[in-house]
Amino acid sequence: MSEEQRQHLQQIYVEQKMAESNIGLVQQRLELVSAYLTNYRSGLEVLKELEGRTENEEMLMNVGGSIFVKARVVDPSVVIRGIGSGVRIEQGVEEAKKALEISITTLEKQYEELSKQYEKLVTNLSILNSQFQELAEKIQGQGQ
Repeated sequence: MSEEQRQHLQQIYVEQKMAESNIGLVQQRLELVSAYLTNYRSGLEVLKELEGRTENEEMLMNVGGSIFVKARVVDPSVVIRGIGSGVRIEQGVEEAKKALEISITTLEKQYEELSKQYEKLVTNLSILNSQFQELAEKIQGQGQ
C-alpha cells in the first residue's frame, strides 16, 4: 500500500466517523423536536377540550401517558402558560391556542429541516462507505 493510498483510506475513515457522529446528533435533535411536538399537540388538544366548558364543570384531564384525572373547571376562559425559565403568564384560551399553534408550526419546520439534514448525512455516509470499500478492495488486490 502506498503512502498516498494509506492517507486517503485514513481520510475516508475519519470522514466516516464524523458523519456517523453528526447523524447521531441530528437523530437526537429529531427525537427532541418530536417530543416537544407531541407535548404541544397534547396541550392544544386539552385547550380545545376546555373550550365550551362551564365554570365548576367536571372533566377528565389528560396528564400524559394515557392517564386522566378528574378535574373541576374553575375558570375555563383563562389558562396559565409557561413561557420559559419558570415564568408563567395568564392568558385567554384563544391566545394560548394561537401561541401553541405558532410553536407547533415552528417545530414542524424544524423537524422537516432536520429530516432533510439527516437524509443528506446518511447519503454522504453511504458514499463514504462505498469509497472506503472500493479503496480497501483495490489495496487488497495490489497486495496479492
